[in-house]
Amino acid sequence: MDLIGLDFSINKPAATIFHNDMYYFMSWPYGLTDKVVAVYENTGVRIIKRTDDKIKGDNISEQMRYQVKNSVYLAKLIFDSLLQYLNKDTIIGFEGLSYASSGDVVLQLGGYKYMLMNELSKKVPLTNMFTYSPQTVKSVAGCAKRGMGKKEMIEAFISKGPHCIFAHEIQEKRDLFTKKGRNGNINFIEHLDDVCDSYWVLETLRVKQSIYQL
Repeated sequence: MDLIGLDFSINKPAATIFHNDMYYFMSWPYGLTDKVVAVYENTGVRIIKRTDDKIKGDNISEQMRYQVKNSVYLAKLIFDSLLQYLNKDTIIGFEGLSYASSGDVVLQLGGYKYMLMNELSKKVPLTNMFTYSPQTVKSVAGCAKRGMGKKEMIEAFISKGPHCIFAHEIQEKRDLFTKKGRNGNINFIEHLDDVCDSYWVLETLRVKQSIYQL
């Protein structure tokens, strides 16, 4: 039985896969620099290149057509990338939308997610797909206290996450995964929060569905 945790977004979706007692990390980011992509690829994350663009059209009709075509494209890309792990026994976890989210962006994200779930259902039963609120995922990571956010989720991944090459590399080569912000603060590089979140979605799946073979 394979487990997949998906931190889904339109621009930077990421997944953690548990297969044959090993963790694998995969992502489909849009707009990362070659330098950042190299950091991930050299530390155990498989980056899937995208060929879609962000030219959405000049009017609402063209924009709607774009969103449909792009959501189908992204769903198929993710499906094809995960295909070797997809079967009737695979179990998939998603992070749901934030309760505070609203507007067109949420509608678009929901539409893209439904397209993806529909595509995945060609191999994985919908009854094997579960969605958890962001707060539930943060609770499993031990980061649910007020004021805790992306940085704390990454730190939790480093300190108590999986025993794997990727987590080890972040710990041992921290300078590769950080950068100095405009205010002088040291921040983690782009997309690291998404990849780490996908692990915590997988861990939430394990805890909430009482899957103990990990």
